[in-house]
Amino acid sequence: MALKTLTSEQKQALAMLRGSLGGISEAKRSAQKHLVASRKAIQKLIETKPLTVPQIAEALNMSTDETLWHITGMRKYGNVIEAGEEDDYPLYAVVVLEEKSAAGH
Repeated sequence: MALKTLTSEQKQALAMLRGSLGGISEAKRSAQKHLVASRKAIQKLIETKPLTVPQIAEALNMSTDETLWHITGMRKYGNVIEAGEEDDYPLYAVVVLEEKSAAGH
């Protein structure tokens, strides 16, 4: 499913709506920053070598629950794939751009 790019009119309407609702809270902004930073760190870590959730969690000093939550989201949106198994845990690797575009067709 491809996302459409918003027109400038649509962006302006969204900005007006957000403004009328009080904007985005600092807590939501902070949570989004944490989410993006965590997923970038995971992606960078598994770019060169597939790792398990416990290995990722240990390397990033993150709980295994939080790590699994991020991996699940990243799998859902096609950013990571299972790449084998180690000690009964799936290994996760970054999806290469060619694989992403082939999966979309």
